[in-house]
Amino acid sequence: MTNNEGQAGKQLVIDVWADVLCPWCYIGEHRLSKAIEASPHSDRIKLNVHTFQIDPHAPQKAISTLEFLSHKVGMSVEQVRPNEEMIARQARQDGLVYHVDRPMKNSFDMLRLVQLGNEFGLGWEYLQAMQSEVFGGNAQAFEADVLLRTGMAVGLPKDRIAAVIAGDEFGDAVREDRRSALDLGVTGVPFTLLNRRFGIPGAVGTRQYSEAIEEAWRDSSHE
Repeated sequence: MTNNEGQAGKQLVIDVWADVLCPWCYIGEHRLSKAIEASPHSDRIKLNVHTFQIDPHAPQKAISTLEFLSHKVGMSVEQVRPNEEMIARQARQDGLVYHVDRPMKNSFDMLRLVQLGNEFGLGWEYLQAMQSEVFGGNAQAFEADVLLRTGMAVGLPKDRIAAVIAGDEFGDAVREDRRSALDLGVTGVPFTLLNRRFGIPGAVGTRQYSEAIEEAWRDSSHE
C-alpha cells in the first residue's frame, strides 16, 4: 500500500461523553460540530456519542434548575443564579438559546433515547435536539410527546421512540457508557477523546477543537 492509499482510507474517530442536561455539553457540542464541519477531513471523521449521567439521583419530577442547584450546593437561588447567567452569556455568544429559568429532571430516560439514536446513527442529532428543547426553556421538554416529536424530526421511527419511552430499553447501555468513562478517569462532561489517545476534558473553544482535530490527524499519519 502506498502512503497516498493509506491516507485515502484513514479515519479520525472522535468519542464524546455527554449528558442532555449538562450546559457545558450543550455549548461544547455546538463548538465541536463547527470544528468538524470546518475541517478539511470532515468526511473522514467518525463521531461517536456516549451518554454520561451527571447525577443519577436527580429528581424524577421536573423542578426549577435553579432550585435544584440551590439544594445541591447548599446555596440560595440568588447565589447560584450568577453562575447560570454567566453560562447563558457564553451560550448566547455562540448563537445558542439558553434560558436560566428552565425546568430539569432526571436525565436517565432521555439518555436511553440517545442510545436509541445511536442504533440508527442519529444519537448526536437526537441529543442536540433534546438539548435545544431543554435549554430553550420548553416546560414540556421532558414530556413523551415532545421527546417523540424531536426524535421523529431527526429521522427516528415513531414506533421505536414510543417503545423506548414506555419501557426500560437501553438502560444497561446508559449505565455501561458511564462506567466506561469512569474507567478512563473521566470525572465530568463533556469529555472528548480523539483516536482514543487525545483527551479534552470540558468544553473548549471552536479553535481549540479544530487544533485538536488537526493534531490527532497528523498523529495518526505516523502510525
